[in-house]
Amino acid sequence: MATYKGIQGYSVQKLSSDPTASEAAGQLWYNSTAGKFKISVAGAGAWASGNNMNTGRAQQGGIGTQTAALCYGGYNVPNGYLRLANTETYDGTSWTTVNPMLAARSGMADFGTQTAALAGGGETPVTAATEQWDGTSWSEVNDLNAAKSKLAGFGTTSSGMGASGNPSTYFKEAESWDGTSWSAEAALATNHSDGAAAGTSSTSGLVVGGEGPATANTEVWNGTSWTEVNNLNTARYALVGSGTSTAALVAGGDPAASSAYTESWDGTSWTEVADLAVGGRNAGGTFNSSAATLFAGGHGRPPTASPGLSALTEEWNDPVYSIKTVTVS
Repeated sequence: MATYKGIQGYSVQKLSSDPTASEAAGQLWYNSTAGKFKISVAGAGAWASGNNMNTGRAQQGGIGTQTAALCYGGYNVPNGYLRLANTETYDGTSWTTVNPMLAARSGMADFGTQTAALAGGGETPVTAATEQWDGTSWSEVNDLNAAKSKLAGFGTTSSGMGASGNPSTYFKEAESWDGTSWSAEAALATNHSDGAAAGTSSTSGLVVGGEGPATANTEVWNGTSWTEVNNLNTARYALVGSGTSTAALVAGGDPAASSAYTESWDGTSWTEVADLAVGGRNAGGTFNSSAATLFAGGHGRPPTASPGLSALTEEWNDPVYSIKTVTVS
């Protein structure tokens, strides 16, 4: 009788115990203790509806986690003329209005947590002003080295990064934040104004997408230099990013055809996953985890008030991995 190895050219690995389900996704093995063939499978990640924000908006700051998020600033009418200073917190169930920013603005470099956040730059008008949130109120801190907006930000209030931005003079520039002041860093290779970001500190992160024109380029930062890596599947700008340089998620964006698209990054390549239920651009997201993030508000989604913008919130949950016994006939 022909053997499995002879037919397939390889053998099934024999293990005395099952590996971690997520690490073994898609793999087949023989559990010698149970005397069973096993396989690890992944359910589909998906978006679910959350409760609306109190104020519809777009191009706002959004940081934190799915159960402890902070949303601030943005604009509230389709033409973008009405900038906001409004700040809201999210506890995984509902949004609560808290103390506003000192200056209304949109398109900031934003990073941190629900109790310690930063907002650098923004518009209108284009500014270098930076504000810091301590969990209760905002205060002015040192300015960016240059006034700019539509930045991509990642990190913490003691170690953060603001990359790219408008006007076009600053499309490729980056500045790091050390908890006190901003410092110029190595320039990016590609224009990423209005791109998305993911990262945990000023020494580790990525910037993806952007306009001038719409790009799919992805660049990873190692604390010293930027490296171009594999592109998004769909070029776009005004998208939301979350996670780290090795496990990220991006969603939404412009052009309109890509406004519901979601892609997952595993440190090497991007994979298309489940779309948003309601597509949009210039929304606010959360950066700390790609496994459980938010997509809140945004332009191009049904408004919750006229002539205002959307206050819709969607919550992303990563696939659930499980080990199944294989029946052999």
